[in-house]
Amino acid sequence: MFIGHDDGDGAVVGQFHVGRHKDGKPVAASSWRVTTRMQHVADALVGYYENSILAGKAKDGRAAEVVTGCDRVPILLVGQRAVTLRMMLKGAGEVFHSCDGYRFLDPAPQYGEPCGCPSTLGERKSAAATGRGPVPETRIRFRLAELPNIGMFVLNSSSWAFAEEVPQLTHALGTVSEPVRCVLRYDMVEFTTRSGVDVSYRRPIVELAGMHFGGESVELAA
Repeated sequence: MFIGHDDGDGAVVGQFHVGRHKDGKPVAASSWRVTTRMQHVADALVGYYENSILAGKAKDGRAAEVVTGCDRVPILLVGQRAVTLRMMLKGAGEVFHSCDGYRFLDPAPQYGEPCGCPSTLGERKSAAATGRGPVPETRIRFRLAELPNIGMFVLNSSSWAFAEEVPQLTHALGTVSEPVRCVLRYDMVEFTTRSGVDVSYRRPIVELAGMHFGGESVELAA
């Protein structure tokens, strides 16, 4: 958890979630859920979002949980450092592999050395599906456009779709020096597995307002 961490752009005061766990199983939330260990941040969120509620404590028993009642939240992204991507392989609470897709990021003795991952995202996804390769861990750092002074928030995503679009997003952010106003929202994804099980979940989306590439608005799945 990143709550309270100072990443150089200001202290991270809360984390956005598109779902939650109930009885050990993931459940899609009906609106953005925010966890924070700072009561004044929770109070500010509840005071600003009209349909929000303070839902009590998060799973760890320390963070306050705010259900915003909103599925679209205006945010501000600043520079390329606002979005970072790592490829991670974890197990039993331990990180076995951490890289940027080409070179190791951890552990320190291996930093900068070739990681051995396949060159294409499709090959990496196939390796991960068999348990032999790492999965993407994308982190978005942002401020709330309407409440910019209460601090930095984060959203973590393991989506392969978003990992594929990260270079485009970071390039867009690198073309301007001022904060970029975006909208954080989500789409419902529904499908049936090969075994006949119906699955649905909400996929986060980052919309960059007013920025266009190839004649189309940028809409990146997180």
